[in-house]
Amino acid sequence: MSSNITSPSPDALSKPIRLVPPIPDSADHRALRAALKKHGMSDRAAGAISTIWTNPKAVLPQVSNPQRRRIPGAYQLVISGEVYTARLVPDPYNPRNADLVQFALAETKDAPPAALAAATEHGVGEMAVHVASPEELTRQLRWAIQTTRNRNTPNPSIAEQGIMDPPIGVATTFFFEEDEAMPMTYPVVREGSSRVSHGHWHLNVSANEVLHQLPRSASSMESHITRLNSYADKPVDEIEPTEQAAVRCAVTEFELIIGVEPDVPGAVDLSQAIKARVAQDHLNPKTRWTTESKNTSLAEECLLSARKADVLGSDNEAMWLGGYLTRDDASRLKIPPYGDDRAAWIIHMFTTNEKTTHDAIRAPIALVLTSDEDAPSRRRAVRVEGNTKLPLGIEVIARELHGAPLFPEAKVTQFRKLLKEALPRNLSTRGLWKRTKRTPEALFEAAFKELSDGFPGGPAGTELWVRAAYVLCKHGMIGGPRHDQGPEGDRRPAGEVLEALLKTEAGLRHLRQVLEDDRVGLRPRRVNDQGQPLKTAAGADVVISNNFLRDKLAPKDGVAEDSILPEDGARKRFSAAMETVQKSVRQLDDSMRNLAGIYMPGDAIPLVEQTGKPDILLLREDLKKLEDTADGWLIAVMEAQNGNSDYEDDLSEEETN
Repeated sequence: MSSNITSPSPDALSKPIRLVPPIPDSADHRALRAALKKHGMSDRAAGAISTIWTNPKAVLPQVSNPQRRRIPGAYQLVISGEVYTARLVPDPYNPRNADLVQFALAETKDAPPAALAAATEHGVGEMAVHVASPEELTRQLRWAIQTTRNRNTPNPSIAEQGIMDPPIGVATTFFFEEDEAMPMTYPVVREGSSRVSHGHWHLNVSANEVLHQLPRSASSMESHITRLNSYADKPVDEIEPTEQAAVRCAVTEFELIIGVEPDVPGAVDLSQAIKARVAQDHLNPKTRWTTESKNTSLAEECLLSARKADVLGSDNEAMWLGGYLTRDDASRLKIPPYGDDRAAWIIHMFTTNEKTTHDAIRAPIALVLTSDEDAPSRRRAVRVEGNTKLPLGIEVIARELHGAPLFPEAKVTQFRKLLKEALPRNLSTRGLWKRTKRTPEALFEAAFKELSDGFPGGPAGTELWVRAAYVLCKHGMIGGPRHDQGPEGDRRPAGEVLEALLKTEAGLRHLRQVLEDDRVGLRPRRVNDQGQPLKTAAGADVVISNNFLRDKLAPKDGVAEDSILPEDGARKRFSAAMETVQKSVRQLDDSMRNLAGIYMPGDAIPLVEQTGKPDILLLREDLKKLEDTADGWLIAVMEAQNGNSDYEDDLSEEETN
């Protein structure tokens, strides 16, 4: 069966298109399938790919003589032609949406069914992804299509122009953990998912239809074609705008990657080649992805590379660092479940110059940043330094916060910015610091010894700084420079403030408290010189704040407040309270004189002496109570000093006066 869609208006389609059933038993499709198998594809992949083209005969010669697309370090082998848009599968794990993925570590209830899944090479021109079940894949694809469409609107409109730029994809087989579920192979779009997602919207096809109906049933595809033809068969003035959009999106040019030829055998595989191709359009400076989605996607590649290089510890530890385990999961697996420990581990991994780790983290980044001029001899070396790697590590740390209670996206954004600013600037070259398994108390003691020896900020101090920076930024207790208070402002970045804390015992003591409190689920508290948390008069904890850090603990003039013993603190509070009472008495005296100065027009007697007797009586009673209180204090203090007779003499003298 075949049918024609004709153009309903001059701008609907550039030419009539011929639509045929997706799985016809035709000689052209059989020949294309055989050619793809001869090229090296599996029978399953070759069969799935052979049916997506509107004219398989035109594609057939390309298999033995594919087009070559240059990427850093290799050539991609590509075949291209016109395909049915409804037969393309947008990337269920579109990196554009990576920053919205919610990880187990965030412990969010009712999180959307979003995930990051690695696609790995599975043969010639074929990738593989492992998924729990076909139902989970359908849910994930539905979420990805909707999210991708919401975040990116192509210009010019897909509805008005159709899909202008050819999407790029690769045959991808999904393997399911369910024993009874057979693997499924689709042409998955790796560049152009936004365009295809909008195309599916205008074609009115669902994720379920794209995955489970149109590829599996000739009758389903025939019904799809018949519906589109019914629009095109209408008189031009009767075709609805939505029907015109569907006809425009019915087919698209498509590039299918069927292999890769690296400059150096084994240097670039199919997975890396696809990512490099996508990076050329999106991850370089001309990016249209958000910085967060770019960093999340690239950070995941770095974690995969580090895991392959065996620098992430055990598989369970790798899952913990990646955010795929909850704290309870980590505890059960004998992994320290502390956020500061995970943060320090990740920050060291993404900043160290230790060769094995640095090379593992560097490889995916260099693949994106390499400037390739279409010849291996003209490639330029790419410098991947701490400042390049650190934002990716911060994005991995932030997986703990995405969707977590009390962390709207604005707070996550603030956390990313503050943590980068709060960390030491020279972590890559800063001594021999690393993530250790020392307790907060042990870290404090080691950092205090560094301070006593005249070398604050050594390995122990740096580790304490890194861990505390994570906690303080997470709780919003450290902020950026303050420029709005003139001479009273504090232009120091957060990192400079935290570095100053390493130079005093009080500062180190509070950094220790920051870690101890966060580990037991408390907001970090202020402590006295004995390390005891301070309380308000009402018994509440006194928590650390940005003002406290900048003004009291590490003031910009470098002069911290004197140590305050409990008795000293009481005396200071007494002095301040006495001054407040004295000011209030002066204000009361002023207010009473002002009250006595109010006259009716033309009257010589103050109004207070003519009216307001009830108010004056109440005022007199209140003043008498205050006088009695003051007398009681004076008697008590004189008795405490054994000076009763002197007090009586003073009192008699006051009464005489």
